[in-house]
Amino acid sequence: MNGAVHTENTVDHMTFTPDVLIAYYSQVMTLLPGDIISTGTPGAAHLRHGDTVKCCILGFAPLKNSVVDLKTSGD
Repeated sequence: MNGAVHTENTVDHMTFTPDVLIAYYSQVMTLLPGDIISTGTPGAAHLRHGDTVKCCILGFAPLKNSVVDLKTSGD
């Protein structure tokens, strides 16, 4: 977050395996090839308006997202 590594982990340490997450989310929405289910570590960092989060998966380009607090952004 904001250029600093807060969490680095693998699927081996997840509470729910990727196949369980895919099955769960597929019940309430259509998942398409290329969709990303983002998970995280509770309490690792507190996101605030303007923060940037970068997620990296080996072999793929990094995914960067800016955090927007709709209460403060005026949208």
